[in-house]
Amino acid sequence: MTPEERRDYALRMFAEQPAYFPIAHRASILEGRVLIGMSPFEARLAGGAFAYKVEADSKVWPPHADPFDVMWRQSEAPDDSRIVMTFQNATQFPGEPAQRVAVRFEHGRAVEIVAPDRASR
Repeated sequence: MTPEERRDYALRMFAEQPAYFPIAHRASILEGRVLIGMSPFEARLAGGAFAYKVEADSKVWPPHADPFDVMWRQSEAPDDSRIVMTFQNATQFPGEPAQRVAVRFEHGRAVEIVAPDRASR
């Protein structure tokens, strides 16, 4: 998905599901920056393509649950699933080259954003 397609998709999602996209996060999503407090779906809209690791909450999800179902469900029913999404983009830190950014989620919200390549500069 190109940045323009991602932006158009985000605007469509804001219109279709406004309750899932707090106004305070919308500008950052459109600018391509993941923020603390975002849900996995908001982070996906902001950060673009990603790799992921999901350990589904066994109290909620059956064994071998679809990790995308687990991630997207956090917007409406956060649980104790452990989720890490890793992005590589040039928008998280404007003016800097593209770099990896790992985002850790607890209870359906981003609690930590780490840019391992940035720390080594």
